[in-house]
Amino acid sequence: MSYQKLQVTVEEDGVATLLLNDPDSRNAMTPDMGREMVDAVAELRANPQVRVVLVTGAGRSFSAGGNLAMLARDAGMSDEGPSMEGSPKDFYSRFLSIRHLEVPTIAVINGHAIGAGLCFALGCDIRIAAREAKMGMTFTRLGIHPGMGATYSLPRLVGTATACELLFTGRVFDASEAAELGIVNRVVNRDDLAEAARALATEIATAGPVAVKMAKRAIYQGLSHSLDDALELESLQQGITFGTEDAREGIQAIMDKRDPVFRGR
Repeated sequence: MSYQKLQVTVEEDGVATLLLNDPDSRNAMTPDMGREMVDAVAELRANPQVRVVLVTGAGRSFSAGGNLAMLARDAGMSDEGPSMEGSPKDFYSRFLSIRHLEVPTIAVINGHAIGAGLCFALGCDIRIAAREAKMGMTFTRLGIHPGMGATYSLPRLVGTATACELLFTGRVFDASEAAELGIVNRVVNRDDLAEAARALATEIATAGPVAVKMAKRAIYQGLSHSLDDALELESLQQGITFGTEDAREGIQAIMDKRDPVFRGR
């Protein structure tokens, strides 16, 4: 499928890349990009070869958040009228369709991830950032209520008090602080970012794909269910994965000491 604001590639090993491809605007989010995001997610979901998706930005930024011209129109600063093409919820949902992917997603934060851009990164399962990247939930600095799931995702990562501080102040912070707060998993030098992200994606891609998909589903369901619910789901889905060829091969590899993770045990 051809895109104007995105680029989708899938490698033979099952590692896909979803690139925000509008570097001149620092990958600012627009309705056009949102519509393409829905199509790109559908394309990736339909491809049985995809095992993990890297999500990153072209140029020096991950995403600057909502397009400023669009925000100005929605704030009544232009005679052209609202520009989100529907309610804000519709706009958010197009980008957060990234959460509908069954396979793991890794946000590769190559540069600034600001406002809705950071929220989009939080829609991914794992985040790895360049040391030089800056991040911030800057909505209140613009005088607008946080959107794109900010008030849902951030407290679940950093806790209520820290989320309050970041959302109330709208301050910008660096990648090292983001790692300390639990917003990103890893921080590496910019020159090493692509290699580090690819290595992590490859490690995930070599795990049993059925088990990984089910584990992802269970993790997110567990956030809103009790421990008993989680045990019930884990029991059901572990039973299913035990019947797969992936499980048989994986267990045999451990028994034969062929899997480097278990070598020496």
